[in-house]
This record gives sequence, C-alpha cells and structure tokens, in this order.
Amino acid sequence: MSALSFMRKHPLSSLATTQNPFITFVMKTNKRATNATLRILILFGPLAMTVLAQPAEEKNVLLQIEHSWNLALKNKDVSWFQHNLADDLTDISSGNGALHSKMEDIAALKKDKIVYDSLELSNLQVRIEGNAGIVTGVNHLKGKNENGEAFDVKLSFTDTYIKRDGRWLVWASQHTRLRQ
Repeated sequence: MSALSFMRKHPLSSLATTQNPFITFVMKTNKRATNATLRILILFGPLAMTVLAQPAEEKNVLLQIEHSWNLALKNKDVSWFQHNLADDLTDISSGNGALHSKMEDIAALKKDKIVYDSLELSNLQVRIEGNAGIVTGVNHLKGKNENGEAFDVKLSFTDTYIKRDGRWLVWASQHTRLRQ
C-alpha cells in the first residue's frame, strides 16, 4: 500500500506524522490552550468552590438571624432590634395591618407587657439574590398577653433582608395570623 492510499484510508493518523507546518502549529496551539485551561482551573478552582458555597452560608446566616430575633423578642432585647433592623425598615402588623418604622417597633417593644413562653419557627424557606434575601415561614407564639390571658397564635411571615456594609439587616417584615 502506498503512502497516498494509506492517507486516504486513515487521514487522521497521517496528521500525527506529517511535517506540515500548519498542522504542527495547530497541534502545539491546542496543547498550549489545554495547559492554560488546566492552570486556570488549578488556580481559580478553589475560588469557584468558595463562591458556590456562599449562598448556602448566606442562607444559614439569615436563618440564624430569624432564630435570634425570636430570642430577642422573648427577652425584650432592645439592643438586638437597634442593631439588626435597617433604619428604613417597614413592618406591617398582623394585628391591624398598620405600617410601623424601626423606631415605632422599638418604642412598642419597650412598653410591651406580653410574656412569651415559646416562639417556634417552622416551614422556613430562604431565597437570596445579590444583596437581598427573603425568609418565609410560620412563627408559633405562646404566652400571656398584657391582661395575663394565655394565647397560642401562629403567624405566617415574610421577612425581607438587605445586605449593607457586609451585614444582613431586616428591611421589611409582614406577618399574617393563621386561623386555627
């Protein structure tokens, strides 16, 4: 079999042994590109993994804030609310639908006579997009009102967070009483 007939039957195998400068250049270029790609993956792979892991970590931060919010409410911890509510917060009351600001919420907390026996979160869902986060769920509250009467209430809620200066702040909150 002649070299010409072999090349016609096996065109790719002949490329590896050819002295064609163009083919040699393409093969070297592909090897360089592959090496460059591998270097990039080795250098930036860990960074990519960190970026991919951030949403889960950020979601956990918002869940921790929700749980600490309940604890702060139970203990009437005014400093928690001063630190974690955005200055431009909007809060819609489940009682009468009234709109409240951060300062109004803190003033009400200072006068609050409600005693909470338990506050339990359930059905929590977290979504994050950029510097905004939303947590939805149900908050089951038990305790005694200002008249000493027992209550057992479930509130469906949506809490909206904004990340400012590297910190998540409660930006808006809305609660709706669930019928039992």
